[in-house]
Amino acid sequence: MAELTPWQRLLAANLVEGEAPLDDQPHWSSRFLLGMVGWLAAIFLLLFLFMALEEFTREANHALALGGVLMAAALGLNRSARRSAKSSDLGDQFVLALALAADAWLLYGLIDRVDLHSALLWLGLCLLSLAIAALFDHWLVRLFHSFAAAILLALGLACLGLQLLALPLVMTALTICWLQAEREPMRHQLYESLTLGLALSLLVLGRLHHPLWEGGASALDELGLSRLPLWLNPLLCATLLLGVMVKLKLPLLYGLPLVLISAIIPGMGAGALVLVLGFYGGSLGLMALAGLLLLGFGSLYYYDLGLTLMVKSWLLLGSGALLLGARQLLKLLSAREKA
Repeated sequence: MAELTPWQRLLAANLVEGEAPLDDQPHWSSRFLLGMVGWLAAIFLLLFLFMALEEFTREANHALALGGVLMAAALGLNRSARRSAKSSDLGDQFVLALALAADAWLLYGLIDRVDLHSALLWLGLCLLSLAIAALFDHWLVRLFHSFAAAILLALGLACLGLQLLALPLVMTALTICWLQAEREPMRHQLYESLTLGLALSLLVLGRLHHPLWEGGASALDELGLSRLPLWLNPLLCATLLLGVMVKLKLPLLYGLPLVLISAIIPGMGAGALVLVLGFYGGSLGLMALAGLLLLGFGSLYYYDLGLTLMVKSWLLLGSGALLLGARQLLKLLSAREKA
C-alpha cells in the first residue's frame, strides 16, 4: 500500500477539504536569474550615480548624504513591496544591493572623519546596523546586518580593552534570538535570519582573536590591548553553554564533556552552543555552521600548541581513541536506560 501524502492525511483526519493547493512558486532557476537581474540593475544604477556624482561624493558629508538617500530608497522599496504583497526576487535583490551600497557609502563617510580607535564609532555603527536589521523586512538584509553588528561590537569592545567579552556576548544574543524564534512562530523568519547572521559572525570573531602573523598582534589587539585574562573567555563560554543546557533541560551526562572542552579550548564553546541550539531547533543550517566552528576553533588550537609534530600526532591518535571510547560508553548507557 502506497504511503499517504501529507494532504491525504489531513483529509483523512477531516482537517481540510478539497484538492491540495497548487505550488505557484517559480522554479529556483527562474528565481536565481531574477535575482541576478536585480543585482545587475542595482550595479548599473550605482555606477551611474558614481560617475555622475564623483566629485560630489569625495567629501565625507556628501558620502554620508548619498548613503542615507540610498538606504532610505531601499527601505521605501522594501516597505512598499510588503504592503502591496507583490514581493519578487528581482525587487528583493535590488533592495539588498541598494542597502549594501548604502552601507559602503555610510562607512566611507564615517571612517573618513573619525578616529578608528574610538569605541563610540564602532559601537554606534553596531547600533545602526541593528536598527537597519530591525527596520527591513528582508531576510538577507537582516542576516548581513546582524553579522556586521557582531563584528562592529567586537571592534568597539577592543577599543575599550574588553575584546574577550565579544564572543560570550554574541553567543548570548544568538541564544536569545533562537529561543525567541521558538516562542514566536509567526516571527520565526525574523529571528532565524538574525540567528544565522550572528552564528556566521562567530567564524570571523574566532579569527580576529588570533595574531595576523607569527609573533604579531591580533586584529583586535591592534585597536587596544586586552585588560582581561585570557582564561576568562573560554570560562564564560563554557558557563553560558552549561546554562543553556540546563535551561533547555538537556541530559547533562552527555553534555558535560562539551562543557569541559569549551572551558579548555578557546572558541569551542561557541561551536558547541550552536550545535546544541541546532539540534534543539532541528536546524540543519545551524548544525552545519556548528561543524565549521568546531573544526575551525579546534584547528586553530591544534596549530597554536607549542609541541612537535610527533607529539601532535600522538594527541590526535589519543583524541580519536577517546572519542571512540566515549561513543561506545554512550551506547552502553543508552541500552541500559532502554532496558
